[in-house]
Amino acid sequence: MKKRYWIPAAMAVLLGALFAFGYTPMRFSGYLLFAAAVFLLLWGFLAGRRGKLAKVLWRVLLACLMLGLGVFTVLEAQVIRYGRTDRETAVSAVVILGAGVNGTVPSLSLQVRLEAALDYLQDKPDIPIVVTGSQGPGEDISEARCMADWLMARGISEDRILLEDQADNTEENIQFSRELLADKGIDLTDNIAVVTSDYHLYRASLLWGGPGMVPVAAHMPSRFFALTVNYYIREAFAAAELLVFG
Repeated sequence: MKKRYWIPAAMAVLLGALFAFGYTPMRFSGYLLFAAAVFLLLWGFLAGRRGKLAKVLWRVLLACLMLGLGVFTVLEAQVIRYGRTDRETAVSAVVILGAGVNGTVPSLSLQVRLEAALDYLQDKPDIPIVVTGSQGPGEDISEARCMADWLMARGISEDRILLEDQADNTEENIQFSRELLADKGIDLTDNIAVVTSDYHLYRASLLWGGPGMVPVAAHMPSRFFALTVNYYIREAFAAAELLVFG
């Protein structure tokens, strides 16, 4: 096998190991680099063979690559398109989707979601706010409780905050929040703002299950650009999984 194949494959493995095991927030990129290394090795192996079967397998590999890139491009465009805030549409309620909590302190992702929500709520003093997320490993309190405490410490009245602390994933975040809003008399056909990370809004819209979701994007600080790219790439794959497997 020629150096032009195994050298980049080896570099991909080394960089992938760094991300997957050294800087775990970018674990997905690490696994993706492992997959790229395997693909390069297969490509190089088949490119060096002259038999008919090798040529057929090489063409199949090429077709898979082109199909995968096409699907990824379409989904990534949607992820990027949804990553903005609609400030023009009046809403009846706000839902803030949970993210990790370090003990009792918001993680970086949760912090930026809370800051985006607080900014969005500045000219909406009366509407109810759902904070949603259960307590996971390494968390001393639920994500919902952490968000409620953070908002109240910054002047949001406790009476406005509705806690939903049972949801373990995005699908449950949305399902249980909608049920809670319905129980409180909110018409689910009304426009409802959903606050989450910019890269997460497309998948949230798929799970919302109809019109009425108003996006509110939380953007990571620019110094975390590499981490943001990792999340944007990951979301395209997560959206593909959701569309295929429901």
